[in-house]
Amino acid sequence: MPKLLFALENPSFIHFFTGWGVERQIIQNAVAAGVRKVALKDEHILHYFLRAALAGLYLGIIVFLYWNLAQNLSGSPFGKVIASLSFGLGLFVIIVTNSELFTSNNMYLTVSSLAKRTSWTQTLRLWGVCWLGNLAGSVLIALLLMGAGSLDALPADHALYKGALAKTELAASVIFFRGVLANWIVCIAVWVGMHMKEDIAKMTAIILIISVFLYLGFEHSIANMATFAMAFLGHGTITLAGAGYNLLWSTLGNIVGGGFFIGALYWGMNKKAAAESAK
Repeated sequence: MPKLLFALENPSFIHFFTGWGVERQIIQNAVAAGVRKVALKDEHILHYFLRAALAGLYLGIIVFLYWNLAQNLSGSPFGKVIASLSFGLGLFVIIVTNSELFTSNNMYLTVSSLAKRTSWTQTLRLWGVCWLGNLAGSVLIALLLMGAGSLDALPADHALYKGALAKTELAASVIFFRGVLANWIVCIAVWVGMHMKEDIAKMTAIILIISVFLYLGFEHSIANMATFAMAFLGHGTITLAGAGYNLLWSTLGNIVGGGFFIGALYWGMNKKAAAESAK
């Protein structure tokens, strides 16, 4: 009996059955990822920028797929579900190819900075470079689609153009809180994916979780970059001022959603793990 009681009180035993041990490892992995990202940006900024641009390209083509599915399946009761499920492919490709996405970096760099392995100055600089790289990739995919005639082929009342305009007409507070919710869900997907070892399991989890924010109509700043670029180069009626207005508030919301609601909260619940990772 004493041995049994000792086993039940053993932290390793508790961690095994509650998942705390796994969570601590994920925190340490997130800290290490933040450190690696800053090191890559500081040592090879062009290399890092290109990785961020690739993320914008990958996500942008999925954004175009999403809007086309939304348009073509608008008459089906399952159309929105199918369109929303398609979007997670973009995040999965970004993760597998080690591309750099601003919104997931909101989580990673918050954890590494709270663990004092990166500074907040380094974090802000990396976020800035990553955001601009994502923007460059988003504009490039829009230019490629324009060159291919894909944007010009869309009618003026296409879901892409109507959706882009609607995003620029939302109240600032609505965009902000939708941005919080969007990146909270995105970073949940990334966090859950970090628990998965098999690619099929990871892809399935990411696709299902990401579909939630699409279906509910929340605001993802990087996806919006691609939407606005395509609308601006196609038959959309948005203005640069309107796009910038949305990107400002959705970006701030995304930072809070990923940085605070995932990064800071999980770091706070696993401070010991973060401290151990700093040794």
